[in-house]
Amino acid sequence: MTAFIRKCFAIWALVVKEFQIIWSDPKNRGMILMPPIMMLAIFSFAATFEVNSISMLIYDKDHSQVSRALTDKLANTPYVKHLYMVNSPQELTEKMDNEIAFAALTIPQDFAQKLYLNEAPSVQLILDGRRSNTAQVISGYMTQILASFQYELHNTTATPKIQLQVRHWFNPQLNYQWYIVTSFMGVLVTVMMLAITALSVAQEKELGTFDQVLISPLRPFEILIGKTIPAIAVAYIDLTIMIIVGDLVFHIPAARGYFMIYLCIFVFLLSIAGIGLFISTICQTQQQAIFGVFCFLAPTFLLSGFITPIENMPQFLQDTSWLNPLTYFFRLMRGLFLKEIDNFTIWQNIWPLLIISACTLGFASWFFNKRIN
Repeated sequence: MTAFIRKCFAIWALVVKEFQIIWSDPKNRGMILMPPIMMLAIFSFAATFEVNSISMLIYDKDHSQVSRALTDKLANTPYVKHLYMVNSPQELTEKMDNEIAFAALTIPQDFAQKLYLNEAPSVQLILDGRRSNTAQVISGYMTQILASFQYELHNTTATPKIQLQVRHWFNPQLNYQWYIVTSFMGVLVTVMMLAITALSVAQEKELGTFDQVLISPLRPFEILIGKTIPAIAVAYIDLTIMIIVGDLVFHIPAARGYFMIYLCIFVFLLSIAGIGLFISTICQTQQQAIFGVFCFLAPTFLLSGFITPIENMPQFLQDTSWLNPLTYFFRLMRGLFLKEIDNFTIWQNIWPLLIISACTLGFASWFFNKRIN
């Protein structure tokens, strides 16, 4: 027990030393605190996205020739890339919750009858409101498609228009800043974590202080723990700032509570820390480490679903995206803040992060031992 306490004190001494290195330079303090605030303010208002495909559910209660014709028209429109048929409201809710589709169209039972009687039927369009700009564009697309379908059916514009009843789930007011802020939590923290962890060992090598760390009584994995804790602590500081800004300025709800949010963030930070330490152990200079971080960040952001929806990518890129920690982090943050996802859905996104964390930290430790030997 006494030996274990001494080890803990030794690790704590290394943690204090790493914090002193990070915070001793005023430029470092500015780089840690200012970029998240500035980038959050800029991108929350300036970032916009275009819609190039739609994944849609069809709940056809009518089962008539007219409703099937509408389904065929939607399937052949250039805006809809994936069309799924559902047979119950429960199935529709489940697929929307699991993000299989972004929109769901419900065709009422008297749809064909009202059209033949020159009455105005109503169809319900449910949209995932977390991407507010996309939801508004899709709503406009559907209005045009329904008007075109009705004209083709009656060959006139004088009949009563099909009424489109739109509902936005998870973000009823279509506040696009909710999507931007929750997404940029992952983007900014990934950049910060990789910058700190990837430079930690490479900086020691370049400055010539790495040998002093090696002659300490700490074992290699304990050295990695000491270099990981400060990076995670700094990431939590940045995240707390962003969460406070999101709550006070943008009024973003925390549907599942902050304890679950911080717990899921911790697992994500472990996976990113492992990647940063792996980059740091295989690099000899800080310049190499920075280049390695840059090479990792570009595909990570592109394959995360933040810029382009994953379902729009080629199949091999879709498969590759499931190795990306940000893919799961974005799903967790949007669900935990806006959606009140259940524990099963949380676990579906946590266990891949645990595997990624174990692999990246394991590889970093193995390479670190190899470099020492």
